[in-house]
This record gives sequence, C-alpha cells and structure tokens, in this order.
Amino acid sequence: MKVENVPENNLIVLFLLMALTLGLYYFWWLARMSRIFDDKPVSNILLVFFTFGLWSVYINMRYMQKSEELNGRDLKWYMILFLPISFLVVQQNVNERYYPGR
Repeated sequence: MKVENVPENNLIVLFLLMALTLGLYYFWWLARMSRIFDDKPVSNILLVFFTFGLWSVYINMRYMQKSEELNGRDLKWYMILFLPISFLVVQQNVNERYYPGR
C-alpha cells in the first residue's frame, strides 16, 4: 500500500464528476485508486474496456474490501447493495484512513 500522494476527494465533487462526465471520470479515479492499492492502473482500465465493464464489478468489490480493511473493518454482506456507488464508499474509506478528522 503506497502512502505518498494519496488523493483526497470530496464525495460530492466526486459524485458530480462521475455524473457530469457520464462515467468517464471513473477511469481517472480507477487509475488513482489502483496506485494506492498496488495494482496496475493500465491493466485495470484495459480490462474494464475488454470485459465491457464486468471487471469494474470485480475491482470495485475488491477495493471496497481492501478499503474497509484499511480502517480495521470487515466487508459486510450487504455492501453488495452499494456496488453502484462503490466508488464513493472506497473514497470515503481512503479519506477516513489518510485524512482523519476532515
């Protein structure tokens, strides 16, 4: 897990960027999160394209699990219901871990 250059995003701004760019901002966000979780950003983005988005379901669940573990929690079974907004959950957990009290 890389600690330097951990991006902090306001959740409202993140949601608006996803909505206004029709999801294109997701690829930028995915690249940034991939670096935090020691994955290869280019591989993740290409896999999302070549699997027609199926890889994003897997990678979002994996990042939700890893981000919960960052804060000492386990991923609960009902978190699957939050999959459409998993980018917000992951970002909140990253913000909570690296920017406490903000």
